[in-house]
Amino acid sequence: MDELRNVQVPVPSPEEQQRIALKIDTLYAETQRLQSIYQQKLAALGELKKSLLHRAFNGELTKDNGQ
Repeated sequence: MDELRNVQVPVPSPEEQQRIALKIDTLYAETQRLQSIYQQKLAALGELKKSLLHRAFNGELTKDNGQ
């Protein structure tokens, strides 16, 4: 315990702490935005898969379809 009390931990200035907090908030917001985009794309891919499977089982994806 005595050794732990003697450990000096550097603490950034209040201005530096504010700058760090702002950077973290900015990164968090960007992460949330990217997560939302990812979820939208994942849902769109799921719908595309359903559509392709539906068309495949109905024979709509054959080479001579529409000719």
